[in-house]
Amino acid sequence: MMDRAIELASDHGIGLVALRNANHWMRGGSYGWQAAEKGYIGICWTNSIAVMPPWGAKECRIGTNPLIVAIPSTPITMVDMSMSMFSYGMLEVNRLAGRELPVDGGFDDNGQLTKEPGVIEKNRRILPMGYWKGSGLSIVLDMIATLLSNGSSVAEVTQENSDEYGVSQIFIAIEVDKLIDGATRDAKLQRIMDFITTAERADDNVAIRLPGHEFTKLLDDNRRHGITIDDSVWAKIQAL
Repeated sequence: MMDRAIELASDHGIGLVALRNANHWMRGGSYGWQAAEKGYIGICWTNSIAVMPPWGAKECRIGTNPLIVAIPSTPITMVDMSMSMFSYGMLEVNRLAGRELPVDGGFDDNGQLTKEPGVIEKNRRILPMGYWKGSGLSIVLDMIATLLSNGSSVAEVTQENSDEYGVSQIFIAIEVDKLIDGATRDAKLQRIMDFITTAERADDNVAIRLPGHEFTKLLDDNRRHGITIDDSVWAKIQAL
């Protein structure tokens, strides 16, 4: 779908594809990266089944609705984030590693904020990113995807389907070079990045990073050394 959005953007400056009745898109960041590698801004998101309580509720009624925004800088700058403080995948990763979350990620059974991933996985009271802000953003992303695709909302997917399928997704590509020349684009992006990374550090041993800039190094490491998989997950894969 991002391919088609890029085709439209090459003709019109911006391309938008709205998809209904879709399945889980797996690694959504791949679509944003795909656009940025070709020099386009890539924006995409999907709705989901209800797996998160709206702010002020105990019952899951909104989706984590992951959002990706990728910028064609050098290296590529990209945010790939669900509307919860942590995705359920990251809860599992931390639980399997026997780690607490670095910050509160949800509520325990008594309604108190907790860093215990296993508790949040079980009771499904995951914390929206930015509290009420993440809750609100999840809702409007769902509304836009539903309206532009004439597809299913989180409510419809949750109430009418037995699992996460039939979801609605949005893919947007913007050709920056139709608005600004390449040299000016690169200079402006570099100034933004330099301004951020030269800030005084809170910890001299911890570098200031921009979102997505570690992906290239991670990709190289994975190609060279392989991908680390938890033993229990690998055992389940081998048992298939």
